[in-house]
Order: sequence, then C-alpha cells, then structure tokens
Amino acid sequence: MIKRNVIKLFGLFCGLTMLFCPASVMKTQAADIPPMTKVTEGETIEPRQPVTGWIYKQENGKTYRRLYNYSTGEWIGEWILVG
Repeated sequence: MIKRNVIKLFGLFCGLTMLFCPASVMKTQAADIPPMTKVTEGETIEPRQPVTGWIYKQENGKTYRRLYNYSTGEWIGEWILVG
C-alpha cells in the first residue's frame, strides 16, 4: 500500500515537473537569441571580429610563424621563431 502511494506521488511530481520546466527553458533560450534582420539584395554582411590565423614558413631549417588578418589582408606583427 505504501509502495503504491510512493509511486503515485513520484508520478505526480514527474508530471508537474514536465508541465512547468519546458516553459522556463523556452523563455531562457528565447531571451538569448538576438532578433533576426533582413538583408536586402546588394547589401553585404561583414564580420564584427577580424578573422586571423597563423602563417608558417621554413627558412634555413628553422620554422617561423606570423599572424595574418584575413579580413583586411594585412600582416599583424613580425615573423616569430617557433623552432
């Protein structure tokens, strides 16, 4: 008898949890998503943060690297000896 009551209580708890939790999760996720804007034809979208990457070269058996900004097409800094 006690076992049945425990199972019923657990089932009621799970049912209530399923009713109330998804709504709070949906509100949190919707608040984190920025609104979408339409882009008309002819407009371009540019990244806000520059896209950079390391370029490697070998010279006289030594490896060097230098940071390159792909967004602007410019080098950042000087060649650095890696090893």
